[in-house]
Amino acid sequence: MNTYNDSLGVKNILVAEDDKDLRRLLQFDLESGGFKVSLAENGKVALDMIRENKPDCIILDVMMPVMDGFEACKRLKSINSTRDIPIIFLTARGATEDKVKAMGFEADDYMIKPFDFKELIARINLQISKKEMKSYDVEHASEKALKEVSERMSDKLAIPLDIIRRELLTLMEKSDGDLAAIESVRRCESSRRQIREVLADMQREINPFFDLEPEEEVVKL
Repeated sequence: MNTYNDSLGVKNILVAEDDKDLRRLLQFDLESGGFKVSLAENGKVALDMIRENKPDCIILDVMMPVMDGFEACKRLKSINSTRDIPIIFLTARGATEDKVKAMGFEADDYMIKPFDFKELIARINLQISKKEMKSYDVEHASEKALKEVSERMSDKLAIPLDIIRRELLTLMEKSDGDLAAIESVRRCESSRRQIREVLADMQREINPFFDLEPEEEVVKL
């Protein structure tokens, strides 16, 4: 069993190959290597399958009926939802112009038949690892951006919110029991606290242990 897949969970590989015997051989060997495998006999079938369930990596032959590997790769890399799925060409076409064409369609790797199965496994693992690292970097970049926005908003609104609180305290002191004035202060204070809590919730998205500092109550709500 492949230790890479043991540690990160079973990865799904889609194999698009028109040679039935080779297709089955790839399925057997990849499943023995710890992968879950789906099979397609041409590029069109592969695209239809990918719409239903996106794999972690795609193995494409070039010469296939109905839709060849180049066209399938071109379409997959032109769509945002599938462009990040690694594509490895596995083909008998070893001419430089074919490799250049594949790279032009943004293929991630290119292997020539006959091939070494251990090398194929290594390349699959490498491409999946690259994809996961890219996803990790994007996720953490988003978290960093959210943290920076939250901190800026909290800093910019902290002083205005405190001024509002102090002004409401002054109004309460001057209300002299006026019920209308007290109700107006109560509504303003409710809105102020809601804004304060929203900012706190944004902080908790970054730091689950964040808590608001206690403050003097303007009025009980």
